[in-house]
Amino acid sequence: MKQELVLTDDDLLARGNDRYVFQHPQDSKLLIKIVIPGIAKYKSKQREVHRDIKECKPHNEADSLFMQKILGLVETNKGVGQVIVKECDEQNNIAQTLYQLAMNKELDAHKLQKLNVFLAWFVSTRVIINSLHCKNIVYAWDSTRQEYRFKVIDGFGDKTFFQLSKVSGAIRDKNKIKCLKRMLRDLNSLQQT
Repeated sequence: MKQELVLTDDDLLARGNDRYVFQHPQDSKLLIKIVIPGIAKYKSKQREVHRDIKECKPHNEADSLFMQKILGLVETNKGVGQVIVKECDEQNNIAQTLYQLAMNKELDAHKLQKLNVFLAWFVSTRVIINSLHCKNIVYAWDSTRQEYRFKVIDGFGDKTFFQLSKVSGAIRDKNKIKCLKRMLRDLNSLQQT
């Protein structure tokens, strides 16, 4: 029988729309994402967990700079979870999202310049990112390069049954523009409040 990792309410860090985010109980540098039991479309969200493992792979060095790193899957007492590297700030606190930065009026010219670099990567990458929102982009510290950068932490892969974005660059580009427009509209709205 496989040993399962035991997660407790004390390990729970955040709740997204369809996933819980837990601190890995044995490694402070890792997180575990678990689909919330009982949500609508639970089974399709479970399939996304497995799909993310295949889709969230960098094609080049630039991709690895701007994407979360998924290490694999683990059995837990709450279900199958994705083990991911925790994105942090310089003091090892969990990285703030673009949403949090905008709400706290912390998007200065330097951060906006970093955001433009991230968005230039997003437009050019071959990695399929179907959902780009202010809450799934974090401002994380890269201790190796001694700098901050924005990184995407969710929304990988094509959600459709027939994954047309994989075979058609035109469809992939159209979807990216749609994602980008929506994210920028949301960001602009957040900055107006």
